[in-house]
Amino acid sequence: MREDDDWQPDKREHLSDVIHRVNHFLSLLVKRPEQDIVVVSHGVWIECCFHVHFPSVLANGNRVRNCDLFAAECTSVNGNFQSLQNVRRIE
Repeated sequence: MREDDDWQPDKREHLSDVIHRVNHFLSLLVKRPEQDIVVVSHGVWIECCFHVHFPSVLANGNRVRNCDLFAAECTSVNGNFQSLQNVRRIE
């Protein structure tokens, strides 16, 4: 994939900025031809993604920790991101 043009090293992000980057990334992800894709990121980015698109995975105070592994299905309609489904922590 390409560089993340939405991230700026000299600007502190707000939650809305991270959510914007998450949504932009997911819209690019669903356009990829591959069926299985590994996404590696900081826990805060992944937590923001889950908070917006699959909040039940964060129920009961669950957090995304360093080196946590999750599996999920990314769905689209007409090539546009629709939702995350079947998000689960891999033990």
